[in-house]
Amino acid sequence: MAANNHSSGKSGAGRAVARELDQLKRKVKELALKLEREAKARELAARLAVVAKKAREQLTREIKALREQGRKMASELKSAITDANKRKQTVEEARGKIAELRAELARRTADLKHKSEELKKLAGESAHRAAVIIGGASPEPAQSSAGSRPSEPGPEDHPSDKPTPT
Repeated sequence: MAANNHSSGKSGAGRAVARELDQLKRKVKELALKLEREAKARELAARLAVVAKKAREQLTREIKALREQGRKMASELKSAITDANKRKQTVEEARGKIAELRAELARRTADLKHKSEELKKLAGESAHRAAVIIGGASPEPAQSSAGSRPSEPGPEDHPSDKPTPT
């Protein structure tokens, strides 16, 4: 029995070693797979970091460009608003000037109407004097709507208007 135990002990120990060896091989494969996954994950993370850095740089460039464009647009808008305000002020000044000119025109028109009425009156008086002179009658001062002033010599009593004796 000793020989039997010895050979069966050897085969039991060999089986245990084989089992342990199989377990170690499985463990090595698992660790190798795990190591390979971690290496791939690190490589992927490194690539993602590079891509993220490039994207961040691109985004920074675009933000700078947008800021500059925004500044330009703000400047243009400010200029346009200033220009619009200047135009509005110019329009208001022009309207004021037009109102002044209209008032001046109305005043001058009234003056001209008054002078025209005076000239019409004087022309009528002159025509009357001419008729009197031609008719040979003694000149009488014309009666006007304002009334005559015989005591004050006026344009109607000018000596050159009277006929000279012959």
